[in-house]
Amino acid sequence: MLLEKMAKLADAVLTWWIVGALVVMVLTILSDVFLREAVSYPLTWNLEVAQYCLINLTYVGAALAYRLRAHIAINIVTSRLPAHVEKWVDVFARCLVLPFLATLAYSGIQVLQKAKGVTPTLQLPIWVYYFPIFIGSVLLCFYGVVQVVEAVGVARSGGGPAEPAGTPRGAV
Repeated sequence: MLLEKMAKLADAVLTWWIVGALVVMVLTILSDVFLREAVSYPLTWNLEVAQYCLINLTYVGAALAYRLRAHIAINIVTSRLPAHVEKWVDVFARCLVLPFLATLAYSGIQVLQKAKGVTPTLQLPIWVYYFPIFIGSVLLCFYGVVQVVEAVGVARSGGGPAEPAGTPRGAV
């Protein structure tokens, strides 16, 4: 299925994006600490780079965590339902989340359009800081649609994995 191939490609790209942002953030902070303490030459741009990496980790990482169903879920009520009902409740719940994700993506577009100016140290356009918010929200929408399609497939088949489609690892 094309949607699943696109999701796997997005998973790989996001994993590298997140790992890259984490590596850059750690190296920036470590180099600043070393230069400040050992050489008495603090970096002036390290805070902006570390903040940008943290923004990337937060919003893009949220999308990947959503894809991997790593966000917290409380399924104490739904786990007591019959298996076929629980699967359709999962489909309904995933559909219920989609309008909120779409609103987040729309808000991300609005924030990008209103972002004016440049960053103080690196002189980057300010929209660069808000771009990961938009990308993360669009990816959340995409993964939301993917999960609805997956959940419908599991509910229709009546079989599927041992766990219901919506059960994250470590669900309560």
